[in-house]
Amino acid sequence: MKIAYFTSNRTTFPPASDQIAASSTVTIKLITHLASRHEITLFAAYGSHLPNIKIIDLNLPPFTVDSNIADNDLITKANQGMKQIYIGEIFNKAHEFDLIHLQTAPIYLAMPYVNLIKTPVLFTCHNNYNAFEKDIYKFYDNKIHFSALSHSQASQFPLTQQIPVIYNGIETNKYPFQDNNQDYFLFLGRLHQDKGIDIFLELAQNLPQYSFHIAGKGHQIYEERIKNLTHQHKNIHYLGMLPHESPEWFNILSKAKALLMPITYEDSCPLVPLEAMACGTPVITYAKGALPEQVIDNKTGFILSSSNQDIRGDWIIKKTGIDGLSEAVKRIYNMPPDQYRQMRLNCRRHVENHFTIERMVNEYEKVYQKITS
Repeated sequence: MKIAYFTSNRTTFPPASDQIAASSTVTIKLITHLASRHEITLFAAYGSHLPNIKIIDLNLPPFTVDSNIADNDLITKANQGMKQIYIGEIFNKAHEFDLIHLQTAPIYLAMPYVNLIKTPVLFTCHNNYNAFEKDIYKFYDNKIHFSALSHSQASQFPLTQQIPVIYNGIETNKYPFQDNNQDYFLFLGRLHQDKGIDIFLELAQNLPQYSFHIAGKGHQIYEERIKNLTHQHKNIHYLGMLPHESPEWFNILSKAKALLMPITYEDSCPLVPLEAMACGTPVITYAKGALPEQVIDNKTGFILSSSNQDIRGDWIIKKTGIDGLSEAVKRIYNMPPDQYRQMRLNCRRHVENHFTIERMVNEYEKVYQKITS
C-alpha cells in the first residue's frame, strides 16, 4: 500500500535533540515499522531524514518557534498557514497514494478537501476537543474517517460514528527495566501549566524531606523560577532539557522512585507515563484524560482526583489535589521493598501487554485495510 503522512512541520523528522515533539515521535515509530511492508511518503520540514522513507519537504524549514512566544496568536496563524501548504501539496498528489493519514493539529484543517479526491483519508487527532469546535466536527460527522488515541478522547467528540481507539505505543525493547531505584520523584517533559509543573513545585516545597527532580524545557519564566527554587530548597533539582531516549534521559527516568504527572488538562494519550512504566517506574497522576486508561491504580502507581470539586473514580487514595499527591508520595516512599519491587514489575508487564509499538502498528493497519477496501 502507498501511504502518505503529515503530522507536523514544527520540527524535522527526527526532531532536534532540544525539541519535545510527542506526536512526531509517534509518527516516526509508526512509519518506520510500516516501511518494511508498505511504500511510505512523509511530508515534513526540510532537513528530515528517515531510513526507507520518502521525504517531501517542499524546501520549507521547520517552523520552530521559541517557547516564550509560541502561544502568540500571530505565530499560531502563521504556523497553520504553513501547514496548509503541506496539506495542499498532499491533496494535489492524492492520486499517487492508496491512503493519506493526517495527524496534524488542528485536525480539521484538511477536512474540507476530502470530498475533492478519491483517495481515502484517515484523521488521527493528537489534541483535545474544544467546545468551540462542536459545529465543525458535527458537520463532518460520517463524512470522514477518524481515529482517537484513547477512549477518553473519543468520548469528547460530538460524532455519531464509531471511532476506533488506538493507543500510542512504544518500543519496549529500548527501555531498560530498572529493578533498583534512587529516592527521588520526577517531573519529565514540558514545563507548562497544563503538565502540572506549578503543582509539582508546590508539592516539592511542601515535602522538604523528599527529593524532587525536574527534567524538561519550557517558557523562560518557568525555567528561571525553577532555578531560583533550587537555590532556596535543597530538595529541588533542575536537570534542564535531556534529549529524548538519550542515555541521560533513560537514566533519570528509570531510576526515579516515581514519575509525577499532576496534569491539569485532558491529555489524550501521553507517552511519558508509558515510557516510565516500561522502565519499571510507577506513575502518580491525576485522573484526567487518558491517564486512568494507562495507569492501574495501586498496581502501576496511584491515580487520584485533582480536587473535591472534580471527583473522578473510586481510587485507593481518597484525598485530592496536593494532599492526595502528598499521600501518594509517602505511600510509594514507605512501601515495603518487596511490594515496591512488585509494583515496578507490574509497570513493565502492563506496558508490554497493552502499549507496545507492534500492537499500535497492527491496529492502524487494520483500520487502513477497512477504509481502503
